[in-house]
Amino acid sequence: MYALNGQQEDGFSTLAMSILPRLYRRLRRTVSQIVQADIELPRHFGAFAVVLFFGAAACYGISAGGHTDDVVKATTSTFGFAVEDVEIAGNNRMSELDVLSALGLDGETSMIGFDAVKAREALAQLPWIQSVDVQKIYPDRVRVSLVERQPYAVWQHGDNLDIIDDAGRVIVPFKPGLAGDLPLVVGIGADKKASDFVHEVAAFPEIKEHVRAYVRVGDRRWDVLLDNGVRIKLPETDAIARLADAVKADKEQGLFSRDVLSVDLRLPDRITVALSDEALERRNNVVKEEERHLKARKAGHA
Repeated sequence: MYALNGQQEDGFSTLAMSILPRLYRRLRRTVSQIVQADIELPRHFGAFAVVLFFGAAACYGISAGGHTDDVVKATTSTFGFAVEDVEIAGNNRMSELDVLSALGLDGETSMIGFDAVKAREALAQLPWIQSVDVQKIYPDRVRVSLVERQPYAVWQHGDNLDIIDDAGRVIVPFKPGLAGDLPLVVGIGADKKASDFVHEVAAFPEIKEHVRAYVRVGDRRWDVLLDNGVRIKLPETDAIARLADAVKADKEQGLFSRDVLSVDLRLPDRITVALSDEALERRNNVVKEEERHLKARKAGHA
């Protein structure tokens, strides 16, 4: 049933608003007929009329005062239609308290007054919820079935750390204990591009097992930071093919285990290695020693 303004109203409220004026008119006609002695009064009619009058007045007051929902709630709860049990399934990271709070149950909520659609909409706003279904099971039970979003990575952007899903959507801010062994992706654009790239790097377990972070550079290309501090700089295109070249060089020459700062793969025809300060100093000392020996040999032949 709809009210005059076109919005659906509570059935009890609308019924009260529409019939109460008729009750008043009928009661007035009856009283008038009684006064004029047109009809014969049945036994106990006076008591019945008083009860009817005050009952109608109470109904009108409840409706006009906007207390219909409260009355329905109290009445149905009293007669055994209160929500007594809530079944929650599928919550691994969300607490049952979070779910119950979103449902808005207060211990006196009636099954008739409980709106499953609104409850589902409220639960869908919670950050961990991917999908949810809410069912009323009479006489006194509500069943909530959840599917939670799965965390995929920790995304560092600026000073912020967020947990994201595989589509790059932020679930919740990072907190210790939530991340587990999730990969760390860094930089603008890393949230949206991480899933595909991390999956491709997984084809090289000798790299994946030592990754500290996947760094998005200028939202154009990737660097891979290893746990020994070596940074692998990948090109914008053919990044995985060039990574395969570096893995081959590592197997043959121990490339990533050397005392280097970075391995630059951005040029298609070469691998450029940047030495650490200590390694560079050692290399310079070796070069100087070789030059000294070369000068000594030349002096001996003079």
